[in-house]
Amino acid sequence: MSQSNSKIGIQKIRLISVDSTNNFAAKLINDGLAEHGSVILAENQTNGRGQRGSEWQSQKAKNILTSFVFKFEALDPQFLFRINAFVSIALIDFLNSYGIDAQIKWPNDIMVNSNKICGILVENKLVGNALSYSIAGFGLNVNQIEFEDLTFVTSMQLEKNQELDLNTIWLSIISYFQKWEVFITSEHRAENLHSMYQNNLFGLGEKRQFQVGSKIVEGVIKGVNMHGFLILQIGKETHYFQSKELVFL
Repeated sequence: MSQSNSKIGIQKIRLISVDSTNNFAAKLINDGLAEHGSVILAENQTNGRGQRGSEWQSQKAKNILTSFVFKFEALDPQFLFRINAFVSIALIDFLNSYGIDAQIKWPNDIMVNSNKICGILVENKLVGNALSYSIAGFGLNVNQIEFEDLTFVTSMQLEKNQELDLNTIWLSIISYFQKWEVFITSEHRAENLHSMYQNNLFGLGEKRQFQVGSKIVEGVIKGVNMHGFLILQIGKETHYFQSKELVFL
């Protein structure tokens, strides 16, 4: 499935242990040692981070802990959400190839039957009004079958009832990122990417509870707009929320 014109995976770095693959990627960029398409894989993270600064838990050498470096310098910063959509859809497509039906839980989780299988953290660096680089890190549960103090979590092994080869998984994921990369830069294809994101959205059309500040609100998930705002129908009104403004309950 490798796309010959894609540079994703041109530089592959494997680590035994690191504080976080996103931090390592940022240091490589600052030192001038990373390029568009660089990919870092670690067997273990000592300080893995998730959305809102939450800690990512993973058993050593059981899961995919990886970060991709992107330099989509022509991308208008108002459409940064395309990067999240690109990463999410590539992972959904990859999981589907293993017969695992997954959905995107806005803003940064991948779910299988209401259980979390993957957490994504995209960090963008702007210089002035231009995008300098993006780091897309994620932890994908592959062979871990026990999760301490965590509920509603799953892994590829739990879903497939078999242990999987991590290197094969990693290389396959890279090929799916190569496949979907073109959807970032083409305006027409970006619309298709957004439609696919919507079609795979966890809870779409369902009434859900959220915490907004100190309040608990109930609303129907209507979708996500092109800028990454969650669209909720609360009563008869339509509201738009950024990821930092509310929490799924």
